[in-house]
Amino acid sequence: MRVRVRIRSRAAALGSIAAVALILAAPAASAATLFFEDFDGYTYFPTQIPSNDYVNVGLPLQSEGADEKWYGIRLQTASSGSSIDGDLAVQKIGGGTNLTPVGRVEDDAGFAFNINTIGYTSPTLEFDWRTFKIEDSTDRLRAGYFVGNIPAFASSDYYNAVGTIYDWSAWTPLLSGSQSNAFTHQSYALPSNQASVWVVFWLDNGEGDYGKVDNVSVTATAAPEPSTLALVALAGALIVARRRLSL
Repeated sequence: MRVRVRIRSRAAALGSIAAVALILAAPAASAATLFFEDFDGYTYFPTQIPSNDYVNVGLPLQSEGADEKWYGIRLQTASSGSSIDGDLAVQKIGGGTNLTPVGRVEDDAGFAFNINTIGYTSPTLEFDWRTFKIEDSTDRLRAGYFVGNIPAFASSDYYNAVGTIYDWSAWTPLLSGSQSNAFTHQSYALPSNQASVWVVFWLDNGEGDYGKVDNVSVTATAAPEPSTLALVALAGALIVARRRLSL
């Protein structure tokens, strides 16, 4: 009887050691940055719109200093009749306490970007925002997301979505920001396990009224690999076996 107890005790101890070793061998979940843009790579601002606000007009381009790939979109009919590119810009100084470049939108046009969240959990969108010269109570800086493909972006960096199935009614709204003279930090959850998630920042109404964004990021947690889950499951089985042996 004593011999059997000793054998069981040794087997239980070995099972515990093996289970701990397997758990330690399993890689820990890791944080990942899926998107980051602070516009600080921009150095050329040849135009003043309005006076004393130096800007580089047009979609933020990696060739000019953007960190990420951006797309231009219009989600409602513009009041000015200008091009999408004409209603987008990178501004040299954000204003207030923000002395660095920022993205700027006006007149129903916006910046959009795309991410893939397959294999990630808890994707989180964060950004800083403010408005400028907004006087109409209906003007809003809006942010939202759309899950799925937008076919027009496969062949062009610009898309007028007005009157299509991809207009603002198809997007999930996040921010509706009115007049604000100071930058505010926002954080929102995005859908996980999706091959295509679009995020947009645009100014609803407002020719000559502006919305600004900065420090745009999407972070997430990398989901465990199947092999990691198998190691954890095996460790659990060893712990159960150890408990049975100790009885």
